[in-house]
Amino acid sequence: MVLLHIYPEFIAPLFDKYNPLPDGELKTKINELAQSLDFPLQKLYVVEGSKRSAHSNAYMYGFHKNKRIVLFDTLLEDYTPVGRTDQTNSDSTEVPESDREESNSGKGEDVNKTDKDCETKKIGCNTEEVVAVLGHELGHWKFSHMLKNIVIMQGSILFSFFVFGQLMNNKQIFAAFGFIDQQPILIRLYIVFSFIFSPINEIESFLMHILSRRFEFQADEFAVNLGKREKLKSALLKLFKDNLAFPVADWMYSARHYSHPPLLERLRAMDQYKPKQE
Repeated sequence: MVLLHIYPEFIAPLFDKYNPLPDGELKTKINELAQSLDFPLQKLYVVEGSKRSAHSNAYMYGFHKNKRIVLFDTLLEDYTPVGRTDQTNSDSTEVPESDREESNSGKGEDVNKTDKDCETKKIGCNTEEVVAVLGHELGHWKFSHMLKNIVIMQGSILFSFFVFGQLMNNKQIFAAFGFIDQQPILIRLYIVFSFIFSPINEIESFLMHILSRRFEFQADEFAVNLGKREKLKSALLKLFKDNLAFPVADWMYSARHYSHPPLLERLRAMDQYKPKQE
C-alpha cells in the first residue's frame, strides 16, 4: 500500500522525465471529462516513454481525492517534449547546396518522396482518441477495479501464508525431497512455494486473467456509454499497430495467457453494446 503511493511520486521520476501536460484542447477536454464524472483529478503529466520504447500507454494513480493521470508521449500524436523543439535544427550541420545536389544525383524523386513520408508519418492518437482511451481508464476507476485487485492480492498473500503455516512442519513432504534429518526454513520455503504452489498458481493465474478480461470489457462498455465508441475503436487500432501487437489469438491460448482480450474480441463486443447516452 505504501509503495503504490511512493513509486509514482518518488521512484518513477528517477528513471523517466514527467512534464505537466501543456495547456490546450487536450488538457481542456480531459478536465471536462473528469469533471463530468466527478473524478478528483489533481495533476496531468506526460512521461517521455519514447526514450526507451514506442509502446503507448496511459494510467492513473493516487488515493482518495488526490488523483493523477499520466500519458505516455507516444500516445499523443502531436506532442513534442519540452526542450526538444529546436534540438534537431540546432544540432544539425548545414550541408552546402552543391553537395546536396551531388549526393542526390541519380536517386531521382524516390529520395525526396521517402524523406517526405518519414517527416509526415505520425504515431499515437489524436485528441478525441486520447480522451476516449482515458474514458476507458476512468471506467476502471468508476467500477473500483484497482481496489478489487488490491483486495484479491492481499487475500492471495494471506492464503499463501496460511498454506505455508500448515505445511512447514510436515516432515513427510520434505523427506520426499531428501531432507530427512535437517529441514532449514529456507528449504521449506523453497519447496512449498516452488512445488506445492505450482498448480495453485496456475489456477489462480487463469482465474485472474478471466477477471481482468471482464474488467476490460466493463471499461470498454463504460467508454461506449460516454459516446466514445468509434473513437475508442480507432484508438485501439492505432495502439495495436504502434505497439506491434498481433490482433488475432486462439481463444484457448488467449484465455490462459492474455490478461487483456484480443483486439478483435474487444471491437466486436463494442459493436454489441447499447449506449445509455446517445
